[in-house]
Amino acid sequence: MQQVQGINTDMASQWREESRRPGAEVGFYLVASNRELLHHVEGLMNRQGVFGVMDSSGRVHYVVDARRGSPFAARKVLSTAGRLLDRHLQEEREERQRIRETVEEILSDYAWNIQLRGYRLLFDMLLRTALDVSLLNPISKRLYPLIASDYRLKIHQIERNIRYLFDDLALRERQGVTRSRRRLLLDGERSLPVGRTIARLSREVWDRLESRGISGQNKEAASNDSPPH
Repeated sequence: MQQVQGINTDMASQWREESRRPGAEVGFYLVASNRELLHHVEGLMNRQGVFGVMDSSGRVHYVVDARRGSPFAARKVLSTAGRLLDRHLQEEREERQRIRETVEEILSDYAWNIQLRGYRLLFDMLLRTALDVSLLNPISKRLYPLIASDYRLKIHQIERNIRYLFDDLALRERQGVTRSRRRLLLDGERSLPVGRTIARLSREVWDRLESRGISGQNKEAASNDSPPH
């Protein structure tokens, strides 16, 4: 029990130490001999107790100093893993927020009736396809079931709500009652094909994300597969 309490105390101390450190740093050390290499490695170990080494594939491997005993090594492993996990989760949250804002911007270009349930369904569809382009091939078998599960609806209810949303927008655009900046109806069209329109909006989201340097999914992946339906 005393050993566990000692490790917990050490971890709390380590956490305070980590929180006081400055932001991310990048350091380059040039070594021309084995002696210099060992000198720098030992210096890093003495100061940090752990350091990362990148291999030729870009993966980082962490070397932990166990010379000071297993509690110290365990503390270093846990604190490093926790810091990496926190950083990953924060980056993931930020990316998802940027994707959500991008979807909102794209949809705001058109005169949707945002009170319709289909609008919320379409919004979530574009969020999902921004992260996984393969959901478009085919939409009816891959994308619709996921959305139906989220909203506890039947697939035919998803299809009906989306079709009604698109028909409503097409009517607005044909009648010219919208002041939106853009139109989804192409010249000569009187309706919006569901699969093609979802794929088109998804590509607009990808283009916007790409222009902002956000990963998302490569739009070329969709064009190489069978057409969505």
